[in-house]
Amino acid sequence: MSLAAHPSSARPPEPASLEGRRFLIASAPYGPFSRALARSLESRGGHVERLILNVGDLWDWRRPGGQRHRGSLEAFRRGLAARLEPFTDVIVFGDTSAHARAVLAEARALGLGIWLLENGYFRPDWITLERQGVNAESAVPRDPRAFATVVAVEPKPAPVGRILPWHVLHISRYYLLELLGRPVFPHFRPEYDPSPWRQALGHVGRAARIRRHPARRRVRRLLDERTPFILVCLQRDGDSQLVRHSEFRDNRSFLGAVLDSFADHAPEGLHLVVKGHPLDAGVVDLERMTRDLARARGVGARVHPLDGGSLAELCRASCGLVVNNSSAALSALGFGTPVKVLGRAFFDMPGLTDPAPLDAFWHNQTPPDPDLFARFRTWVIDNTQINGGFHGPAVRRPTADAIARAMAAAARPAD
Repeated sequence: MSLAAHPSSARPPEPASLEGRRFLIASAPYGPFSRALARSLESRGGHVERLILNVGDLWDWRRPGGQRHRGSLEAFRRGLAARLEPFTDVIVFGDTSAHARAVLAEARALGLGIWLLENGYFRPDWITLERQGVNAESAVPRDPRAFATVVAVEPKPAPVGRILPWHVLHISRYYLLELLGRPVFPHFRPEYDPSPWRQALGHVGRAARIRRHPARRRVRRLLDERTPFILVCLQRDGDSQLVRHSEFRDNRSFLGAVLDSFADHAPEGLHLVVKGHPLDAGVVDLERMTRDLARARGVGARVHPLDGGSLAELCRASCGLVVNNSSAALSALGFGTPVKVLGRAFFDMPGLTDPAPLDAFWHNQTPPDPDLFARFRTWVIDNTQINGGFHGPAVRRPTADAIARAMAAAARPAD
């Protein structure tokens, strides 16, 4: 499914091949992407409607075929079989919200076609389209032998350009409208913890903290002096990878376990660089948290928090990377950096990640097999990735067209 979503590489229109298919978009990326996807599916003969749970959904859709639900989650579940009965396929963005999980469970029970959209595993130029699940529930094989006959191809995606400003605009507008529209949809509440508005305020504080120069200078000194260090990548608190696919519920518990092992088992000359997620909301001051946790374990002088910095440069310079289950690991594997995964991840397998316990990783890191990684990456891109993006105006429609082509090429649900 590595279909280029850039306008210059978009394929000519194909004959409609979705006749008789009825799609319900149960959830979608923030912003107008659901409208672009609906137009692409309709151009191939499909019928498309969208589930509307709040005013943010209503604004993003703004076309006929909106199925509004203003009641409770319990009422939603009770009426779900009847709601889904007219459809052949459901489309869900992510698989973590209570509404999305209910839709997926009922769709499977009814034998409907299931399409899961997610941000790309290989970012920033890809998005994910899977049938069974995403992230830790992906259908990607966990056995290296499954990739033995794959002919590795170096990916050359068309770049999607800058998407962060559009992403920020779409998500900010969505939650502002959701908040203002609560009298109309009184039972819907965002499931994020912390709430979207605490995150918005946190971003402001983070923007001020990220300008602190001492932390960056200390890490720069490590790189210049070639001091041996292990990189630790944190994730966004509330991320589904943390909440659903890990025994660690937040960054504090994950980092605490890493630092416990580091303090007890790492050699004296080894340092730790703790990198925050580039989209972290800043609700928690991760720099202060890291310093406090490290000092409490007596390793404050060897632990260096960092907000920002180049992942590529840090991976190449480090002895290894420790993650919960962050997709940053896929970038590291591409650089040949040894990776230790503590959570559940579809890429955690022999030959790619280090199988030894974390306590041993500080002393001896096993690098990935570059041939296996090349074959693995080719398989994952061909079977789960589409070159494109959900947010940039120039790539939304080509991406939607590529998704519609993939859906048209797949077998009908009844088959």
